[in-house]
Amino acid sequence: MKNKEPRRSEQSGSVAADTLHQLAFENSLQANIISIVSTGAIISANNAACELLGYSKGELLNKTRVDIFRINERSFKKMLRDSKKAGQSIASITAIHKTGTDIPCEITSAVFVEDGTEKSITTLSNMRESILKQKERDKKNGKIVAANVLLTKSKQEAIDSRKEKIVADNILIALAKADAKLEEYNELIRNIGKTSYDVMWDWDVSTGEIYVGDSVEELFGYRLENNKVRFVHFTHCLLPQDKDIVKKKLFQILASNGKSWNDSYLLKRLDGSVANTTSRACIIRDESGKAIRLVGAIHDVSRLQELESKVSEQTTIQDKDKEKFLLTAKLSFSVIWDWNVLTNEIFMGEGFEELFGYTNNNYQNLADWSNRVHPEDMEAVIQGLQVAITTLAIHWQHAYRFIRADGSIARVFDRASIFRNADGSAYRLIGVMQDLSRQKEQNPAGIDIIRNRKDLLIEKIKNEILELIHYTDERLQTNFSDYLSNKLQYDYTYLANVFSELEGIPIQQFIINQKIERVKELIASGECKLTEIAAKLHYSSVGHLSNQFKKITGFTPSQYRQQHQQSENTLKDV
Repeated sequence: MKNKEPRRSEQSGSVAADTLHQLAFENSLQANIISIVSTGAIISANNAACELLGYSKGELLNKTRVDIFRINERSFKKMLRDSKKAGQSIASITAIHKTGTDIPCEITSAVFVEDGTEKSITTLSNMRESILKQKERDKKNGKIVAANVLLTKSKQEAIDSRKEKIVADNILIALAKADAKLEEYNELIRNIGKTSYDVMWDWDVSTGEIYVGDSVEELFGYRLENNKVRFVHFTHCLLPQDKDIVKKKLFQILASNGKSWNDSYLLKRLDGSVANTTSRACIIRDESGKAIRLVGAIHDVSRLQELESKVSEQTTIQDKDKEKFLLTAKLSFSVIWDWNVLTNEIFMGEGFEELFGYTNNNYQNLADWSNRVHPEDMEAVIQGLQVAITTLAIHWQHAYRFIRADGSIARVFDRASIFRNADGSAYRLIGVMQDLSRQKEQNPAGIDIIRNRKDLLIEKIKNEILELIHYTDERLQTNFSDYLSNKLQYDYTYLANVFSELEGIPIQQFIINQKIERVKELIASGECKLTEIAAKLHYSSVGHLSNQFKKITGFTPSQYRQQHQQSENTLKDV
């Protein structure tokens, strides 16, 4: 009997504790619900939750999560899985009142196991009052924002009239196109072709006409009228021993059901020299499966690798070297993407699967892409992108971490051109996503990818700058020039000359651009004051930071912060 008494005492204590917990749950001023993770069924709710949602307790216990939240159940379960790993998760969602009206809420969820069943407890905070207060603040600042917008538009209107006329003429030509879909592809190739290191091209199989990007002159010396060439003229640039082989393989893939084509061959430059090249393209087919268009790129492999010390003197490429050429090209290509802001549909180039491992059907939405951004970088990337779209910016760029399909982390540098309607609203972004960590990778056989010395040096420079600015809080004890020179063991003058030669901008400008991107991230996060940001990024003063920020973005830091908050509130309202 003496042995049983303690157990009875412990049981009474447990019952008392459970009762206290239940009373605390019921009488909490915060709205709380408990639901089954797998089914979404609500099994418990306190008085505050009933009051917030307008239901009696009996009514609420007959509901599921999809009845009270405007959120996809699959997404909610994913959030709960994430919260299980992290301990809890916080999100902004819309709750549904019994009357059908929306209630903007911030929720905190945590997962626990009871009686062998996974359950989640979710706390709801009504954000309506906070949003109304923010709208009042926005209203007070409205005149300031309006004045800034007018000032920005005024500056935009002051752009060189000759360039405006060229842009206006191009827009009129585009609008006059009968086939809008073809024009979209042409626009894609034109804009990427101007900035890509590769030679972008677009071949209309039915007419035999190929649109070629501007970089063909820089890489191969050819200047084309209206950027167009006939297919038959292109084949004249192939060496005799490659010409028939390339044509045969190309027409074989066109006659099949293949979706892509790639090959390596020697191409004559205008000055008579020979370039080792690889080509890769997406094949676009009509409803019957007939190939009607190829969109692709020629890559000058001889500028990216030195497979042999005398490779430039060779007139033929051995089969074993061709495999290395193709492998190098696959890892060297950046991922081209095209985001239709109106439909939220993103076209991802073929390199997306090869660089990051995801099965690519070419088209996806913004959520698919953002879910692969590293969680620690996601908020800054999305907010920066949103601010770029809602302002009058014409370019966006960001360095961030991206999760590959195998779970490994890639460091990428993403940049895009923003296309706008006459009223200034963004309707399209076309960009290039570059995996800066790829030079460290090896091919499946373990053979190191040999890349051009200067290109490899450029990526090392970028990696050092991005690492220092975006990923560490290390206090730089010297200036950037000495830091890079010591890190890379090259004279800074040489580094600066190589960078300007291949990138088209001074190395110092790249550093400034990245510092401004980092300032944007820190302003958007709201975690640092401007004085702290200036110190973190090695500015001599807040005034120095502000002047440089306005010169690059057109906004002062405070104006940018207001614009960001306004965009964030717009997103919450949506």
